[in-house]
Amino acid sequence: MDSFHGVAHPHLSTTELHGYLRSLVCLTCRNEYPRDEFQQQLAKLNPAWAAFLAEVLATGALDTENPEERRSRGLRTNPDGDVDIPNAPYSTFRYPACPVCLANPPVVVDNDHRKTQGKVEIDADGAWLPSSTCGVLKPAVVMFGESISAAVRDAAERAVDGGSRLLVIGSSLATYSAWRLAKRAKENRIPIGVLNLGGVRGESEFFSDVGDDDSGSKAVRLAASAEEVLPLVVERLKG
Repeated sequence: MDSFHGVAHPHLSTTELHGYLRSLVCLTCRNEYPRDEFQQQLAKLNPAWAAFLAEVLATGALDTENPEERRSRGLRTNPDGDVDIPNAPYSTFRYPACPVCLANPPVVVDNDHRKTQGKVEIDADGAWLPSSTCGVLKPAVVMFGESISAAVRDAAERAVDGGSRLLVIGSSLATYSAWRLAKRAKENRIPIGVLNLGGVRGESEFFSDVGDDDSGSKAVRLAASAEEVLPLVVERLKG
């Protein structure tokens, strides 16, 4: 989701199964909108929140991933990773509308499957109003409960079918869309390697037919930190 792979290895084909954070996508017209521009508009529409972010950045709380260090600098997070902001005015938070739907509102389908002309209404500053029936932007990430697009699903399946190995790094395969790709590889008799500290969904199925004497040609399961293992792999490949 951080777009790292495409930047680090532009010559390699990358399929971002669960989306990315570099863009927003409209829930209605599905057009994408650059994240940088969206963030700039958010700051203009919500000056109090922009000031809060500036204060947090000044403390250095976002320079560390350590929860204790963040807390000591005034930034608390909930167990799910969300920032805990006491008395935050969420009800007054404003965000921009989809520019495509704003310029040309599309036909929308309501809960009763009736087609009506959509509308996008904004306030004097350009913020989306609740009276609108379309034009809502969200991060271009597949959220829990959503389905990946058919194009992305097909591309991922082609990648698995055309590969000679499958390596899972830092994933529990908890989401079905990811787990089914590992299952597909197993059904295709493709060797599977898993590098993950915690458990992996259905991993017994992936390794049940691999004997203790296997040297790694059929499967590899390593419960270790990718941060520790991958640099060693890179050095070995260089040698």
